Amino acid sequence: MISVDVLTKNKIFTGVSSVTLAKIMLLTKEVSFVEETRIFSEGGKADMLYIILDGVMDLTFCLKIGEVESEITIDTKKRGDTVGWSALIYPHIYTLSCVCPKPMRALSIHGEELLSLADEDPEFGYMLMRNIAQLIRARMKQIQDMFIKEIQRGISMP
Repeated sequence: MISVDVLTKNKIFTGVSSVTLAKIMLLTKEVSFVEETRIFSEGGKADMLYIILDGVMDLTFCLKIGEVESEITIDTKKRGDTVGWSALIYPHIYTLSCVCPKPMRALSIHGEELLSLADEDPEFGYMLMRNIAQLIRARMKQIQDMFIKEIQRGISMP
């Protein structure tokens, strides 16, 4: 059985009371994925949030230039990380794809169920959204840094 410690150590649940964490544990389901499983796709309906128990997940997006299309990995998430926060943010559409390159295990939480709990407990709802905002900020910074790096590679300095 998975311990509530998995949630306690997770950034998305920082500052959440132990009583609420116990309620969240009741919403979780342990899932396993085989090698090269596409867990969700960019542009797809976002309904599940995942907390990695073992293994890694690659976050990717499709880049199309002319007739050439390529899937670019922008981040690799590991044990204890959360993916799929789009399930908690309207319009509930995944902004990236997620693939596990090797077999892995995760906890899944249905986004609507977690949001219902947040509606019932405004203090939890505030903490959850504050923590998600920090994750979004970190992702935006990561993408900004990648963009700047690419621009700098294309600029010739005299």
